[in-house]
Amino acid sequence: MHLEPPHAELTSFKDFAKHYLMIVLSILTALGLEAWIEHTHRTHAAATASAQIEAELQTNLADIERMRGADAQRLAMLTQLDDYLVQAVKDHTDAATIKQHIDAQTSGDFSLGLQLPKLRHEAWDVAVANQSAGWIDAGQLRHYATIYAYQSDFERRVSFNTSVNLQDSKMNDIDADLKAGTLQPIEVMHTVNSMASSIGDTVIALDSMERAFKHELPDLVATAPAAPSH
Repeated sequence: MHLEPPHAELTSFKDFAKHYLMIVLSILTALGLEAWIEHTHRTHAAATASAQIEAELQTNLADIERMRGADAQRLAMLTQLDDYLVQAVKDHTDAATIKQHIDAQTSGDFSLGLQLPKLRHEAWDVAVANQSAGWIDAGQLRHYATIYAYQSDFERRVSFNTSVNLQDSKMNDIDADLKAGTLQPIEVMHTVNSMASSIGDTVIALDSMERAFKHELPDLVATAPAAPSH
């Protein structure tokens, strides 16, 4: 800040007081204007960050609902198939008959694997990196942080369960055996049972995340696009 010295000689205390008051008012005005600009900037940055975060979370929620519906359908199919395979192994049903049953139940499109939502977090990462998250209302920020924490927990949970229950090489072997007609019923039974267990746990975790969205961000849930029906 640059201050010009008085051009006229200060000959009295009154003149000095006037000049001093002018300087003080100038400084206070400049500081007030700077504070207002900073406040406006932070308010705008917080609003922009909130809008981007909520758009991201709406997309995530729609994907969660869509994948939950798809996994629930697959779980129902795999549970029925698991029940059949257990009985088929007990009855020593031949592999050809089992393959025919699997083809009929899955319309010839049998596959193993999880369908998982793409839980994006780029908007949150940017808000944290550029510090605009710190300017969002503390209560709203807590709700956002809780949802992103749920997403991280979900990803860790699924990663752990799939590493315990599933082996990609084994699932690929089962798919190849089905196509080649060389499947071993008991191996298929074990793999389908593990797949059903993993999908069942995934559906429970997706349900938990849906409830978290409804609890933490009810307004966001109310305006989220509906998941397509199956």
